[in-house]
Amino acid sequence: MPNKTQKLAGADFITAVLLILFGGAFFAGARSMRVYQTLFISPGFFPMILGGAFVFFGCVLLYTSWRRGGYSDACRIFSVANLKRSFTSPVFKKGGVVFLLILVYVALLGKFSFVALSVAYLFLTFLFLKAAKWYWAIIISVTAPIVVQLVFSQVFRIPMP
Repeated sequence: MPNKTQKLAGADFITAVLLILFGGAFFAGARSMRVYQTLFISPGFFPMILGGAFVFFGCVLLYTSWRRGGYSDACRIFSVANLKRSFTSPVFKKGGVVFLLILVYVALLGKFSFVALSVAYLFLTFLFLKAAKWYWAIIISVTAPIVVQLVFSQVFRIPMP
């Protein structure tokens, strides 16, 4: 029976690869920012440090996970049979529907009133996920966007879309 650190070796390996890729992209994007007088006072200096840190810590995590068998575990995770089982699972399908709801919400966000669109999005999400009884779904779906609208527009003086 593998212990807890061995179980996480594959996840650590995948995370390390993503950290290195993301950090490298971050670093490259920061390097392409305009340099004014010196690199130390350019807008890309801190993002460059952050991207470098992501790459460095991703490499450290990659090394440690590799030593614990992370590569072979990651290959098992990304096997065709395992991916097929994951993509056809009810949890993945439910997550896909929620993701589509989010995409539709974001796509419509400038075209409709923030409050109206947020009420519809929250209510549909609550109903689909069966996260609350219908009357709580209505109360929360109506109250939350109104409160957010009022706080941002009246307290912070930030106009909402």
